Parts: sequence; structure tokens; C-alpha cells
Amino acid sequence: MEDLSHNIPARLDAFCRFHRQTLDHREQFWAGQARQLQWQNDFTCVVQEDLSIPRASWFCDGRINAAENALHRIIEKGLGEKKALICYHQSGTKTCLSFNELKEKALILAAAFRQNGLVTGDCIALNLAGGPEFVICALAAAWLGITYLPVGRHLPASVVAEDVTASRSKLVIMGNRAAFKEDADHARRVHGLLPSHPLIIAGGVLEGLDTLEAYTANADPTGLAPASPPADLPLFAIYENRLAGNKHVGSVFSTAGFLVQAHASFDAIFHQTLTLDQPEMIVNTLDISKAPAHAYGLWGPLTNGTGIIFIENRPNEEAVDTGTLETILHEHSNPAMLCRPSLISDIRDQLGSGRLNTERRFSILACCSDALPPRLVSYAGETLVEAPERVVNMWVQAKSGTALLHAYPTPELNRPGSLGFGAPGVEPLIMSDFGEACKTNISGNLVFDKSWPAMAKATFGTSKHFKKTYFSRFPGHFLTYDGVRSDKNGFFWFMGRLDDVIKVKGQTLGASLIETVLSSLMFIDEAAIISGSGPAGQDAVLFVVARGHVENKERYITQINTHIAEKIGHFAVPEKIIFTDQLPRTATGKLFRTQLRRIASDNVSDSVDAPQSTAGNQTGV
Repeated sequence: MEDLSHNIPARLDAFCRFHRQTLDHREQFWAGQARQLQWQNDFTCVVQEDLSIPRASWFCDGRINAAENALHRIIEKGLGEKKALICYHQSGTKTCLSFNELKEKALILAAAFRQNGLVTGDCIALNLAGGPEFVICALAAAWLGITYLPVGRHLPASVVAEDVTASRSKLVIMGNRAAFKEDADHARRVHGLLPSHPLIIAGGVLEGLDTLEAYTANADPTGLAPASPPADLPLFAIYENRLAGNKHVGSVFSTAGFLVQAHASFDAIFHQTLTLDQPEMIVNTLDISKAPAHAYGLWGPLTNGTGIIFIENRPNEEAVDTGTLETILHEHSNPAMLCRPSLISDIRDQLGSGRLNTERRFSILACCSDALPPRLVSYAGETLVEAPERVVNMWVQAKSGTALLHAYPTPELNRPGSLGFGAPGVEPLIMSDFGEACKTNISGNLVFDKSWPAMAKATFGTSKHFKKTYFSRFPGHFLTYDGVRSDKNGFFWFMGRLDDVIKVKGQTLGASLIETVLSSLMFIDEAAIISGSGPAGQDAVLFVVARGHVENKERYITQINTHIAEKIGHFAVPEKIIFTDQLPRTATGKLFRTQLRRIASDNVSDSVDAPQSTAGNQTGV
């Protein structure tokens, strides 16, 4: 049987045979991927799983250190002076660290953690932007077997404090946002809500709070050996939903499983199918509080000896200046870029009918977190990469860890707008609502047979919710709640969500989260939020039934947006708010979200204060 130590076949027929082999010899395949990394103790079996519980343990009895594989293992290959991390700052300066320098800084911080009493099995919270401080903190934590919890910078102080408390984090490291007027008091608000928690400011000074520089001033890393974490020890955890049964629902990613699959998946997508222009660096523009950024913008590249590039932005700012992209292309040969589809749309808006001021292009543009429209693939193929097949779609969900469906940057293994194929060693299936396999080009439920190494575990106290949500409808299979179809060549195509989950600027939210938050506003009788089509994918559209006559819609809209921003975050503020007399419901009383999506599409050109009569007439209620 072939494995990923050889190049993935570029021809469609050969690839399909290869993928089938990885499924027929699943344990042998994943054992081969695992042994490309450095283990302190070898595993005794590849996987033990029982999805009726559900439970899956990968690389049983093995011990592996993630930071050692991302740093020491690469340095031992003679790549110590290679650039490991570059950050382009808003000031016009940049930070550059080699693998040797990154290891030195990570070990100093690890020594500081140890001197302050942190040990293997503890947890720390990182409320940081993607950049040098975050990477160093994650590596230092992993060196000691400490779990880290990335907490999004888009979240308000109250949610940050709740996450820290729920995770039992023993230390909070926050970015310095005092330079930005709108966020000057963020760290102080968090500190006020967590007075007994040690809180450190990274990347600046904030009066009255300790700095990361002071924290590490007396740390001595001499003789600090890497910890020997068991395979199942959590590498990091992420919270996605904070209102499910009053529990913090999220994902916990095991050290061995996540590291093995992140390493293998990055290698497959960015290296194995390319021969002449494999990227030496990858630009990571994804939200560092989400799993894809860790798989393809941290652990995946570093364990493959590929450097990471970050671009510093203001908090809550998403657009990347095209001038910075031009600088990156001038200074680096064949960089890849990791982004959401909306970034391609932002670049198109900035350039208009123009082009980047350079003849160089990115070797690969890998997109995830939102649907990738063919029109954006076409634009990127003309402007950002050498050909449309170099725009790679990756299907990643919160619990998947890595991309379980993806295309490859070759003509036969890519189709504009498709989700690509099942990842090697992973078997996607399309099932009808009755549990039967769907035929070619028939849409159905996307499920996955068996577990995979990077599959998340439930956060503390939410195991029943995890089982009910993902494993109860199709026993023995993981349900994604995405509707897909597959064509005659085996490409998967996204057809739409099958539940009330919406995507808001790359963040996945249950509609009930926003609707529940809005129920506390006295002037709202009912509210419903859906995803509507926007210029770069999906925008949030909110329908509101007011309690009584609406005299000043603009004032109500301001109150709604402010309330959502304070309780959930600025990212969740809807693009459009439509006032209506009633919400459409089915004969059984359930909210008819499909009808709301049609109304939102018809109101695309309307203002946020669309007339009540317009929405009411179109719903037929």
C-alpha cells in the first residue's frame, strides 16, 4: 500500500485508487503517518473506538510532545536558521524569528511557566491575536504538556471571563489593545471580572498589569526537558457555544491525534501534489481562535518545516491591505496563503479593475470557514495564483479539527466551487433522512464513518450533548448537518446547512444563541436570525417582531446591535435587520427558516429598516 511519504497521484483515477487503499488499510495508513513524527514512547495500537458511547482513543499508550516535533525535530534536520515566523506589523516594521530563535523564546517562557507553578495537565487562556506572542505561548505550553485555550479577540470582556472560569485556566495572557481607543479598557474589564486570576499583557504595557517581558525576566530554561504527554492529553480546547444547557460547549483536541493529522493534512495539500513550487512560508489570515488556524497556520506548517507569516490587524478588523500582500510576494518566493473567501472579495474591492503591483503569485490559496463561490475562484485564478486549480477549498468544522474534505492544487483533483474529496484515511458518506446511501448527484446528509485522529472530544460536562448532537441520528456515524452531493468523479458539492446553525464572518453560531440573547430586550416579542447571501458568501439577517408599534426603527436597530455586541461580540451584529408583523411557521408551529431565507434574498437591495408590510406580504402571514 502507498502512503503519503510518496507524492499523491495527480491523475483522478490513480488518486481514487489511492484513497480507497487508505480506507481499506486505515490503521496501517495512520500508523505510517504517525511515525513520520518523533515519539517519546511508541503507541501500542492505532485506535480504539466505540461511537455508540461515543469514544475514540488514537495512538494508545503513546507519548509525544507537540513543541518538540515543531521545533527540536526540525532543527535536528539542519533547518535551525530557516525562518519559522514572520509578522508584518501595522507600524510598517516586521518581526522575524528562525526555528532556533523561536525555540529559544518558547523555552524561556516555558521556564517562566514552570517557575510560577504551572505543570502538565494545567490550562492557560490566550486572548491574543495570531502572531509571535500567540505562537510562542502555544509552543511553551505544549513543551510542558499544558493545555492552551485560544479565546477570540472579537469576544467581549464578559465572555472572555466566562471562558477562563469554565476552563479552570490558571493564567490569562492578553494582547495589548490599549493602543486602539475602542478597546482601551478591554483588559481592565477582564481583570475586573477575574480579580483573583493572574493576568499578563503581551506586546505592550498597561499600567497596573504585569507584562510578558517582566514575567519571563528571571526565567532560566537551562536543562528544561520537554514533558512526555500521553497521547490523549489535550493540546488545546475551543469553546463554540455558551448557552447549551448552561454548559460551555466546545471541542477538546488531543495532542497525538491532532498533531498527526495536522502534519499529514498540511503535507498532503501544500507539499505532496507539488513538485517545483512547494511553499517555504504560509500566510495565515484565519482567526487564531478556530481549529483551522491551528492545523494549517501553526502545527501543520511548523512540523513540516514551513514558516508562518502573520499580518497584524486592529481588533475586529478583517481586511488585509493589498500593499502588505505585495510586500510579502516581493520578499518571499512561492508563499501560500490561508484565508476565508471573504478575503478574496476584500482584495477585489480594494483593487477594483487593477492588479497587484507584482508579477509574483501565491503558490496556493487555501480557503475554509465559508462557502467558496466559483466567481471568487475565477478572480483569484486571474489575480492571486497562477491558475484556478491553485485555489483549494477545505471543509472544516468545529469538531473535525482538520479538513475532512478538500481539493488539491492540480487540474484533475480540483473543480471550482467543489469541496473536493474525502481526506486520506477518512470516509465521507451521503445519507438520506432514512439512513440510506444517496446515489450520484442526489443531495443528502454528510456523515463520516468511523472516527479520525483529530476528531474533537467534548468539553467537561457536555458528553451527553455531544452524543445527542453528532451521533444519535445515524448511529455509528458523525453527523455534520451539512447537505452535500457527490458527482460522477467523486467530487463533493455543498448544498446548504440542514439545521439552524449560521456562519457570521467565519464564526459558527447557533441561531438560538443570538435569539436567546435578544429575548431580554423588552421591546422584542420574537426574533429569528438566518444566513443570507452576501457579496462574499453569507451574511446574517435578523427578523424582529416588535412588542407594540415601532415608531423609531433606527433607535431600536442601534439598541439591538449594541446588545448583541456586548453579549456575544461585534462580529455577530447582523448585516440587515427586517421588522415584520409575524414570523412564518410550519403547520406544527416550527419556525420556517427556509421561507425567511427566501425573504432575505428578495430584500437584498432593501435598507435595514425594510417596511413591515414588505416582509409580511412575502411570508404570506
